[in-house]
Amino acid sequence: MESPPPDPPPATPPAPDGPPRDSEDLGLGRVVSDESRQRMLRPDGSFNVRRTGLGVFRSHRLYHELVSMSWTAFVAVLALVYAAVIAAFAVAFWALGPAALDAPAGDAGGTGFLRALYFSVQTFATIGYGRISPVSHGAQALVTAEAFVGIFYAALATGLTFARVARPDADVVFSRRLLVAPYAGAPGAPAPDVGAPGGQALMFRLANARRSELSDVSVEVTFSVLVDDLAVGRPVRRFAPLDLERRRVAFFPLTWTVVHPLTPASPVWGLTDADLRRGDAEVLVRLSALDEATMQPVVARTSYRAGDGDVVWNARFRDLFDRSGDVLTVDVSRLDETDPAGPPA
Repeated sequence: MESPPPDPPPATPPAPDGPPRDSEDLGLGRVVSDESRQRMLRPDGSFNVRRTGLGVFRSHRLYHELVSMSWTAFVAVLALVYAAVIAAFAVAFWALGPAALDAPAGDAGGTGFLRALYFSVQTFATIGYGRISPVSHGAQALVTAEAFVGIFYAALATGLTFARVARPDADVVFSRRLLVAPYAGAPGAPAPDVGAPGGQALMFRLANARRSELSDVSVEVTFSVLVDDLAVGRPVRRFAPLDLERRRVAFFPLTWTVVHPLTPASPVWGLTDADLRRGDAEVLVRLSALDEATMQPVVARTSYRAGDGDVVWNARFRDLFDRSGDVLTVDVSRLDETDPAGPPA
């Protein structure tokens, strides 16, 4: 008897009939979805898209840039503007000549640019030691202008600093890898893999990195993959929401392992690592919560892309709880630690 022919290599699932449903369109656009071969969402939650052709003043908003940049960059911008304004007024005072500013004999600033620079610092910061004073009408006019600029600058810097401090931010730490791990089902629920002992599930972990508490935490997970569309004759990207074991938690004091059971109803069912890489699969994660310190909603995003090695097969997360003391301790630095789980079911 002849042996049966070998099974054909697995392929990405065919595209469903009809246009994409609203749940399959996340607003990323057809070009980004179908033609881009880069990850749509970076691990830090920012979109991998760049807008051009709007001009500098329209594409950039100074307030948004100053509020959203890092603290190091923000302090550097304040220092550079401070130094530039002081230097500009110092040059203006120096250009009026040595008779524009009066100072006691033997003053350390002398009669040149250094004296004008010291006087500009004192005027801008409204210090006014009284050792150097304006004499000419031109110097008096510059003092008036620099005093106004100094007060205005101090108000802007104070307001921006307060806006940055008061701005709610979900500092949520996501695990760097998405696991395909053994899964026996939720307590009291049937096994997810019908007809098999136990099963598997997609899993990732997250933790709150802030001391302030988050409540009403909910997670949305979307599976994105390129599939063959015979109608258009090329691969198109489809989006499918993933059913989770638990979508929402009321309290978030510890860590949370988000689980998507792999059942026949799952869009990931039956796919291998080669299928995910060939289909440029990406799992998009969006978290929303309420910051109890400010009572404002916060959002965090991340993604896992098979082509970048973000998906680990047949592994399980390592326990990160310390139960030895009176208080349960969670070591967030071990959020990414995993152990091999053996061959798949």
